[in-house]
Amino acid sequence: MIAKRATQGAAAVLVGLAGYAVVPGCVIRMGPGDEDRAWHGSSEGDSAPEGGAGDSGPVDNGTGGSSPVDDGTGGSPEEQQLGEEAYAQLDPEELALASALAGNMTCALAGAVETAQLDPATIDDEILRALLEQYAPGALEQARAWLSGTDPSMLAYTVMPKYECEGDYGCQIHPRCQQGYIPAVNHRCIIDDCGKAKCRTCPDFVNEILQSAVIRSWCSYVCVQTATSPPKVVAVGAGAISAFSNIFFGPICIPYP
Repeated sequence: MIAKRATQGAAAVLVGLAGYAVVPGCVIRMGPGDEDRAWHGSSEGDSAPEGGAGDSGPVDNGTGGSSPVDDGTGGSPEEQQLGEEAYAQLDPEELALASALAGNMTCALAGAVETAQLDPATIDDEILRALLEQYAPGALEQARAWLSGTDPSMLAYTVMPKYECEGDYGCQIHPRCQQGYIPAVNHRCIIDDCGKAKCRTCPDFVNEILQSAVIRSWCSYVCVQTATSPPKVVAVGAGAISAFSNIFFGPICIPYP
């Protein structure tokens, strides 16, 4: 049933992905970043709400509870330090390119689902999971196209994982790949960026009071092999918070490079 319903939406999703390619929701920025270590891109109007999680409430993990076993949510200070150390040891150009791929793939994937003109009432969590996994490879190719010809040394990037994405947007901060490509090595996906999924064609004042129909917010990840020195990027990942049930999906991973 899931496959059938997902297939019925395939053509519409492809149309949405093509349309999203014309007006991408992510912005590539050149340069070394600002004093706050802002990274290469952001969603349109993705500034984090003040005071934590805002009005979105707690995010479920898709397993019937808010604290699954070893899912990387709410990392301890020690785990956060490991993520920071991994970023610090990565080659800056590799981190910049992986960050750009992860963020733009995630935005393209969220945009494809949101602009596919599917009836939100027909998209339950199982169908959303299937659609995200099915179209992640196409979203990565779109991200590669956006970045083609870009000098990695000119991409600004963050030198710190974006841990505030947990409280602000409901992202898991240190998960492993759950869908798509699952690296054969021990790995952790480190939260790299996040944003609200909004209606790109709506006026700003409308977006301030409305949530998106299918995806409430998105999370992008750089996934590194653990227990190796120096750490190695093995995948990039996309996560999404369902507007339907406030559940986190992903990360849906694609091999890197």
